[in-house]
Amino acid sequence: MKSQTITALTQSEGLSSNLRDITWVETNIPCQVACPAGTDIPGYIEAINHGRLDEAYTINFRDNIFPGVLGRVCARPCEDACRHGRPSNGDSVAICSLKRSSHDLGGVLRTLPKIKPSSGHRIAVIGAGVAGLATARDLALDGHKVVVYEKHHRPGGMMVQGIPSFRLPRDVIELEIDQVLSLGIDLKCGVSIGDDESLDSLVESYDAVVLAAGTLSGNRLHVPGDDLPGIEHGLRFLMEVNEQGRRHIGSKVTVIGGGYTAMDCARTAVRLGADTTVYYRRGPQDMVVLPGEVQELLNENGTMKYFQAPHQFFGEVSVQQAEFLKTVINVEDGRPVVQTEEGSSIDIDTDSVILATGQIAETHWVSGQIGKLIMHGQSRVLVEDEFNTRHPKVFVAGDFATGATTLIDAIAHGRKAALRVTRFLTRSSLSEHKVKIEEKRFGTDFTGGQFPRTQEMNVIPIQAVPVIDTKQRVDNKEVELGYDQASTDQAAKRCYLCHYKFEIDNRLCVLCDECIKVKPTEGCILPVSDLELSDDGSVVKYKQLQKGKSDSLYYNQLWIDQDKCIRCGQCEAVCPVGAISIQKVSFVKV
Repeated sequence: MKSQTITALTQSEGLSSNLRDITWVETNIPCQVACPAGTDIPGYIEAINHGRLDEAYTINFRDNIFPGVLGRVCARPCEDACRHGRPSNGDSVAICSLKRSSHDLGGVLRTLPKIKPSSGHRIAVIGAGVAGLATARDLALDGHKVVVYEKHHRPGGMMVQGIPSFRLPRDVIELEIDQVLSLGIDLKCGVSIGDDESLDSLVESYDAVVLAAGTLSGNRLHVPGDDLPGIEHGLRFLMEVNEQGRRHIGSKVTVIGGGYTAMDCARTAVRLGADTTVYYRRGPQDMVVLPGEVQELLNENGTMKYFQAPHQFFGEVSVQQAEFLKTVINVEDGRPVVQTEEGSSIDIDTDSVILATGQIAETHWVSGQIGKLIMHGQSRVLVEDEFNTRHPKVFVAGDFATGATTLIDAIAHGRKAALRVTRFLTRSSLSEHKVKIEEKRFGTDFTGGQFPRTQEMNVIPIQAVPVIDTKQRVDNKEVELGYDQASTDQAAKRCYLCHYKFEIDNRLCVLCDECIKVKPTEGCILPVSDLELSDDGSVVKYKQLQKGKSDSLYYNQLWIDQDKCIRCGQCEAVCPVGAISIQKVSFVKV
């Protein structure tokens, strides 16, 4: 009888902290690894496939806290990593839109997550944006008493201050913030640390203090005339429109930048009736925006100009004209560098300039004795080991610690900061990383005895996200409508469900070649001459049969390459001896 001493995983079921099993998940579920919050993406898409929207929403709440929000505005790094988007596989799975479907189509959080017994510790979190709320949520679940301080009149941070409601409706934000606060978190709005309460007093009163105040101070350009009236930063402009009801802007608006804020400012200015043009010093491929966002700006009669950088501004009472220089991208020391072309001046008339040129943290409130200890110079908190400061009780989270990032990055950083705080308070060590392995049986665990994916699902085209007509885009009406149930069903079927692992037991295989005859992709099932482990035992490597080079002209083992497998189930369906097994593998969530 043939033997198979090496398998992809070290055990058939149960919990494992073995490096090989952990590496399998990290290697074969690229979308989850790419998500900063480690969202169990195949898990919630599988739940959608089975019509379990509550489960899909609950998985997202557990992992990323704001499913309805992120389903609309997430930077979606998971989709760039999706195996379905690789060459010859088609487009990536619409992971973000499916997250939105888990919210929009009725998925709800029917029961709150279990809260651990009270630890007796009290923690202050400064800032009620996504990082502060994520930190507070996880600290509350760990049994700590959490108080969140917010200087503005309501929580939400960039969700309400920076993102327009035509992209992110306020009722979605309010629902998901309320879910966080319902865990027993106290929220104190309208309290400005440094003015109403000192940082020193908070550190004295609480067992730990987390600084999660975001990045609210806009960068200036430092070019002649950039302090003229009529030139303002995009964050201030958006906050005044979104939170204070501002409805006035110049008639000819110039937006400078190439990221999320630039798009939000430009599309907001268009809705205020302005002739709006965005100027960006690089090319369209370098813009950091959501898919389709530039096209929607153009659909709304906005304009884009590339490879132009502001040189100076002119005006008597307020800005009246801007001078731009053409730019080129040169490579220096292997890195692209933006350089301006001499003599390439372009003058434009404008009566309003919005700078979407990045932002940094405001730190004037980090004062007193604590400020003297943890500040590095006048404008930056010295961060040690990602979350710590020079004071053992003071921690940092989100953009305040890292600089401006994205919502999902800030959420992930906030969750990790909470873990660091709990470890500090409880003097506990880092919990061991584990994976859960479940052995599945086709006859009992899948409807009809067959795996739920088919080869035909691999060619289902990506579903376009419907949008409202441009004529209807007035005020704050949401532009993207999200998937209906039919589109959600089709989009979810496209997922490979990479958390399932097919494997051939070569002790049972009779080498009949039936599985090879039906394999849908080249290289998903391979005749191999040998299997071996990497030096650290974390990866199974195979030696593919090579005619004239391998020990035999005939193979005696078959191997399923998980990176090529599309989980269609065809191999198992035709195997006459039941030699193909399946396991579900996922990270253990805490």
